Amino acid sequence: MPIDIRRYFWPLLALSAGLAALILLLMPAERTIGAIIKIVYLHGALSRAGMIGFLAAGAVGSAYLLSSRPAHDRWGRAFLLSGWGFWTAHFLVSVPATHLTWGPWVAWGEPRVTMTLQIMGAGLVVIAVNWLLRDARFAAAADLVLGIAVLWLAARSGVIRHPLDPISQSPSTLLRLVYLMLLVPVVGSMVIVAWRLTVAGFVRWGTGNTDQASSLVEAR
Repeated sequence: MPIDIRRYFWPLLALSAGLAALILLLMPAERTIGAIIKIVYLHGALSRAGMIGFLAAGAVGSAYLLSSRPAHDRWGRAFLLSGWGFWTAHFLVSVPATHLTWGPWVAWGEPRVTMTLQIMGAGLVVIAVNWLLRDARFAAAADLVLGIAVLWLAARSGVIRHPLDPISQSPSTLLRLVYLMLLVPVVGSMVIVAWRLTVAGFVRWGTGNTDQASSLVEAR
């Protein structure tokens, strides 16, 4: 009996968002910046989710180059779109966090901010070019190159005021544990969005008449 997987998208997304909100609500304040730590943690979790999306798109893109399987093409495009969305969300959340902790709304001179904007711009260019060319192999290669570029930029970007990894360096075991708990629903939401995009027609930019997997999958 076929199952319409689209019907589960909003309930699963709402569940993930609700769980993330509950974790943020219940987490303790930090000794120095108080409750602002909740915005900082959400910013960090969205950042991780976006980066995982970009890296997943690159990995699936490389798989498509080797196998030419239509499913790899769809998942690569879906992870690219979802990862870019969550990466952009992490920048937007960083704006109030920056203002509340440092004063300015955007720390323009901070290398990590520059890296964030570079990745946002590069991702948007890849999405736009893929949309215009509608070529599956080019899209897969672009996803792979973008994933490598994201790793390279993240590794080479220094810091001025922004701590390199403040959460893992926190002396509080509880706060580190809370962050790990928060990562589960936030990254899960990114994957859920990508999963939904795989059955949306607009992610099949260059697949032509690939396998006709639509919104129905066979129950096993």
